[in-house]
Amino acid sequence: MRGPPGDSVEAFEELRRLLLSGEREQLRDLRDRLNNRERRSKDVAGVLPEAVKLSGERGEELVQALRPAVEGSIKQSIEKKPDTFVAALHPIIGPMVRRSIAESLRRLMQSLNQTLEHPFSWRGLKWRFEALHTGKSFAEVVMLRSLVYRVEQLFLIHRKTSLSLLHVALDPAIAKDSDMVAGMLSAIQDFARDSFATGDDSALEEFRVGELQVWIAPGQYAYLAAVIRGHPPRELRSVLEDTIDSIHVLKGSGLANFQGAAASFESLRPELEACLRSQYAAAKRSGGRKVRAWIAVTATAAFLTAAVLVALRNEIRWRRFVRQLNVQPGIAVTTAHKGWFGPSQITGLRDASAPDAAKIAGAAKIDPAHVQFHWKPFFAVDPASVVQRFDRRFALPSSAQVSSMNGVLTLTGSVPYDWLERVRREAKFVPGISALDDSAVAVTYDADSVLQRFNEKFDPPNTVSVALVQNVLILWGEASQQWLARVRSEAPKVPGIKSVDDGKAVNLDERTFQRSKSVIENAFVYFLTNKDDIATEGFAALSRLPDEIRRCETAAKRIGLNVTLEILGYADAVGDEAKNVDLSQRRAHKVADFLGLCGFESTVLKPIGMGQAVKPTEVDKVVPELSQRRVSFEVVAQPQTAAR
Repeated sequence: MRGPPGDSVEAFEELRRLLLSGEREQLRDLRDRLNNRERRSKDVAGVLPEAVKLSGERGEELVQALRPAVEGSIKQSIEKKPDTFVAALHPIIGPMVRRSIAESLRRLMQSLNQTLEHPFSWRGLKWRFEALHTGKSFAEVVMLRSLVYRVEQLFLIHRKTSLSLLHVALDPAIAKDSDMVAGMLSAIQDFARDSFATGDDSALEEFRVGELQVWIAPGQYAYLAAVIRGHPPRELRSVLEDTIDSIHVLKGSGLANFQGAAASFESLRPELEACLRSQYAAAKRSGGRKVRAWIAVTATAAFLTAAVLVALRNEIRWRRFVRQLNVQPGIAVTTAHKGWFGPSQITGLRDASAPDAAKIAGAAKIDPAHVQFHWKPFFAVDPASVVQRFDRRFALPSSAQVSSMNGVLTLTGSVPYDWLERVRREAKFVPGISALDDSAVAVTYDADSVLQRFNEKFDPPNTVSVALVQNVLILWGEASQQWLARVRSEAPKVPGIKSVDDGKAVNLDERTFQRSKSVIENAFVYFLTNKDDIATEGFAALSRLPDEIRRCETAAKRIGLNVTLEILGYADAVGDEAKNVDLSQRRAHKVADFLGLCGFESTVLKPIGMGQAVKPTEVDKVVPELSQRRVSFEVVAQPQTAAR
């Protein structure tokens, strides 16, 4: 029997709740575990140690990942709370420092005891001189000179193989390669037997090398070699022989059957070390020991007093140096620490233009090598620092003075022009300078620099030479009208040039114009008798005129002139005056037409009939038959402004 649909849904929901209630609780708990940061932190804390342990066993990845964070944390902690680290390291560092100081004091007392044994005797002074000469310590020289003998090294060497079985030394620092020494001794033994033809049972018993001597105690299978310094007694040989016999008793079979393994003979080391003997001469006692002791005490007290005075003097010098350093412009000392047994420390701010602190230290009689400076850069804006920074960049001339106030740099005195121009361009780039006042400056000019600026601007031709005398530019040589005119108008604008003197300069265009004008006015075109036909001699002269006229026109334009060529026609005395005027007019037009065909404008040509010529010319005297039947020329020049 089915119920209503609403009852079925509720029944299904109830069934699902009954079946999945446990899983829902687990999911709810899991969601709460993930969303609750406190519970998640506790869960991670529970597995973190085991995870770190497993990661360390697997490799160094976790160490590499954590190192930057740990190092940064330690660094920040030290910077913020150094006392905590000092307290933590004190139990370790304290005993180490005390042990080091105690060892240093022990060595000092030992050295003092050895020194007091031979304080002011002649022998002691001689030993001190030897210590200075050889570079050894006085205690070492005393020990060597009071030494009777000392066994420094012992070698146990196998006779058959010549290998070192055991080696002991009084000072391991001077020990040599035992196998090399064993081979050398065996070679010396063989050489001695071969040289003197002795039997195999014979052996070299001793030999000397410088201050050392080697004693050899032979045995059946091995021998003992002792390196001895000084003069050993004969009883020492008996000790060496007893030792080698004892070794054969203890290790006879091992020596007889030796195959190269020397480790089994290490147990013989006590027997060999017992032979490392030494003997020193007893110090002589004298009745003046008490006096010497008092002298030593007095000397020590004097030394300590001198040390205190020196320390006090150094402290005074240090404080004076710090004060001097702090008053320097551009330097601000923040901390100053005097190091008694190490380098001193200076920390602060320093401008780049400030004086060298090491030089100041040297002037204060403090060794700059023993002072460590830790500066941080900054820009000082006090007037002295600004002036020093300016002087360091621009190298102020000795004839000038500079001062700074509220960012305004004031220049006085005389300065070179080039230097002033650079200052005007770059002064505001200097920190601390916002404006420049050079109104009171007297500018000086270097002649070479002025001429260099003139040459760069005007590029003088090779035919011109220039010089500067008292700011006056002097020109001589040859140049064009255009270049000379430009120099006259623009050269006084160049700094260092007040005026231009071109009285000795030749105007090339003016000279060309005068030469062409002279050639043209001295040219004559001759005609046939009673005709306007040009004679043969006239054509020769006329053919050269066009180029000369063009040259004259070009030169005239360059010097600002307009030219008109007057063509003057003449006739001889034959015939009446009216005919002669007409003939002379036709002759002038004849030449004008010819020049017109050559390209000259009619406005430039002015033919004029002069009638009968009344003035004989030099040519008339030379060529009387041509007489006065000619055309001559006259160049009329006017300024271009007047012509317009």
